[in-house]
Amino acid sequence: MSDKLVWDGTSLKLESNNELDANFIKLINDKGIDLRLEQEQNIHFLENQKNYFIYEDSFIENTRNLNLVITKLSQKNYNKTGEIYLPTNKDFQSIESNSADEVIYEDIIEDNIINGNTRKFPISVNVLNEVLGQKNPKSELIVDFFILVALSTKITYYAEEIECEFRTDDKIYRINLNIDDEPLHLFPIYDWIINSYEYKDSYKVKLQIVRQVITNKKTLKYIDEILEDSKLVYKRIISRKTDDYFEQLNNLKDDFLILSKNANNTLRTLDITFFAWLGSLGVQLLNIITEYDGNDILRYLLFSQGSKKGVVIAMFILALIFIFIAYISEIKSLQKEYDVVKQIYKDKILFESESDAESKFELIISRPELGRIQILTFGIILFLLVVRCFWSFK
Repeated sequence: MSDKLVWDGTSLKLESNNELDANFIKLINDKGIDLRLEQEQNIHFLENQKNYFIYEDSFIENTRNLNLVITKLSQKNYNKTGEIYLPTNKDFQSIESNSADEVIYEDIIEDNIINGNTRKFPISVNVLNEVLGQKNPKSELIVDFFILVALSTKITYYAEEIECEFRTDDKIYRINLNIDDEPLHLFPIYDWIINSYEYKDSYKVKLQIVRQVITNKKTLKYIDEILEDSKLVYKRIISRKTDDYFEQLNNLKDDFLILSKNANNTLRTLDITFFAWLGSLGVQLLNIITEYDGNDILRYLLFSQGSKKGVVIAMFILALIFIFIAYISEIKSLQKEYDVVKQIYKDKILFESESDAESKFELIISRPELGRIQILTFGIILFLLVVRCFWSFK
């Protein structure tokens, strides 16, 4: 490559008659990257590549237009595994950084006020920190800019200047940066907020803490100190959350014990009522047996006819149906109570995901359901009584 790289917008100009450029052109062609050729001038143009980071530091160093840098970097594809060109090795290297922060980053900046040509930044700060971080001060400042978009509550940027505002409650801290200023080295704070998480959405709490610390200190010069203070505050908050967590678990245990007790009481009530019904049926059968004068009592009980017998059996059928309706009603009431308790504790306790909440609740106690044995017993007895009732009126 020639000593001084020449850029046309976001495209790199390469001369075919330059030996160094020619070797680089061959490497690019071997990599399968397309070049745009202007035959009259014998110049190749390496346009901005989505999946490759090639001389990004040189581009940033040679431009004074922040908007152009943002445009170039926003056109990259951070979801797929990209590659960096290493001039010292004259070869490409795969990016190792995890680009999963892109989703969280976009979620954060949706709530921030952004004034500039671009208000959405589909980028991964993790990847940019690997590609640009610690290469040169201007590249590091670009990484700082993207981090400030997330950290600050309001940011306004122009071609060469950046204005940031941090607002928490009644406190405000503002800072102005120029594209030639020294970098702030904000990535350790970003790394702690986004990449280190103790539970789902912990980044939201950390972000608010960092903003609070910055507005209290009214400076961004001492990043290590800001990060250390933020971690201390976070530990105190998490400690209180942990106490609340175990308190909620104890309450949850009590509530589920009550639910379990109520479910057992419902079954016990059904059993008592059902046996009382059986007792009444037994008394009626005993009266019939006592009054019977014939020789075939079993045939008489099962196949004798008569409207009085039919009415008595119908009354027992109705009683059995009412018993089971009461049982179903109790179970439905317990299910509603269970769902309410479940929803309350899903919101309060720090479950990591929806599936975790479902599984943990089911492990503690099952949702009250109609018993299969009870349903089967009820169905068989009801069927037999209905058949016997119809036979009585035949």
